[in-house]
Amino acid sequence: MIVAMLTMVVLIIVDLKLSAMLNIPETSNSRSLAWMLGEAPLPMIVSVVIFSPICEELIFRGIFFSYALTNQYNHRNYQMIAVVINSLIFASVHVDANWEPWIYYTLMGSILGTTYLLAKRDIRLNILVHMGTNLAVFALAAMS
Repeated sequence: MIVAMLTMVVLIIVDLKLSAMLNIPETSNSRSLAWMLGEAPLPMIVSVVIFSPICEELIFRGIFFSYALTNQYNHRNYQMIAVVINSLIFASVHVDANWEPWIYYTLMGSILGTTYLLAKRDIRLNILVHMGTNLAVFALAAMS
């Protein structure tokens, strides 16, 4: 869990630096979050740090993997394919057409999918990792 969170925080920092260096435009998701944070900071932080990770993990990891990896498809090869598909779906929900955010969110989805499987499908750990990552995003944004 700690390795996953540290990896995701490093990804966040790399993403912020690359975006600034390469002049990559903000995604519509990021713009919406920034606007909502300016309008209602406390409800926004509670929503993004608590409720969104719970909902996203239940859907993307909990429901997806319980259907994708039934008993006959629970072999390691199927697990790797499921993680890749899951991370691409996760990325598609979070970004628009820019390539750089796709890479970032696909990597994030891969880390969360792998963490979920390594934690023996204990969704609570993934929720905590996701919450910590979203909290780190707010902390890094506040320091910028």
